[in-house]
Amino acid sequence: MSWNVTTGLETDQLEGLVAWVHRVLVEDSDPPVVPERMWALGLYKSVVLVLFLLRQNPVQEAAAELFGISQATVSRRWTALLPVVEKVLACHVPDPADASAGRIVLVDGTLVTTWDWASEGTALFSGKHRDTGFNLQVAATLAGDLLTVSAPVPGSRHDMHA
Repeated sequence: MSWNVTTGLETDQLEGLVAWVHRVLVEDSDPPVVPERMWALGLYKSVVLVLFLLRQNPVQEAAAELFGISQATVSRRWTALLPVVEKVLACHVPDPADASAGRIVLVDGTLVTTWDWASEGTALFSGKHRDTGFNLQVAATLAGDLLTVSAPVPGSRHDMHA
């Protein structure tokens, strides 16, 4: 089965990522972890599952149905592998200044709402949106390629401040 649509990666990129994740799991663990023995889903499909969750953002129950496992198993794979995938890919994140050099960049802010009704009087409350949340600034190219996302700031802060 081809996982290109699910992950957004070419087959050789996905295989390389799985190899790096395997290396980190085996080398950085004491005693070494043997992923093939840990998971019935297998390391390859577990990494695909994490990438699918990152790219498509489905609810875990939907991912469980698609991968033929339980929601609890999806949650365990996410918790175990997300930090490893982040560690492996950290050196491949381009510097925003380098990535945007010579390009037109669009920057816009958005309020990421939170379920924090108790803090309406605090810094999370945005008067403009009449909701609580965090302000994020997003930079992208005209083609829609994401360049960077800012650190979150309280929703009460204006885009210019963020």
